[in-house]
Amino acid sequence: MLGVRLDTDLEQRLAALAERTHRSKSHHAKEALKRYIEQEEAREQADRETLERWEAYKENGEFVSNQAVMDWLDDWGTDQEKACPEK
Repeated sequence: MLGVRLDTDLEQRLAALAERTHRSKSHHAKEALKRYIEQEEAREQADRETLERWEAYKENGEFVSNQAVMDWLDDWGTDQEKACPEK
């Protein structure tokens, strides 16, 4: 169980939304928390992956140049579409 204190404005907005949608305030609060937590978990995962890539780069120095990626992207959707650039 969790108790959350809301400021007056947020409480009023939540109550109005609940009334308009015929859903409880708890339903909307739970949905908002669920989405926020999923977003934060995705951000944490992206941060971990970025750090892993950085560590791999420091170990082996391999990379794909920005120009190679831009050239690849410029060909998307054309008859001359190239394969993804490799290290």
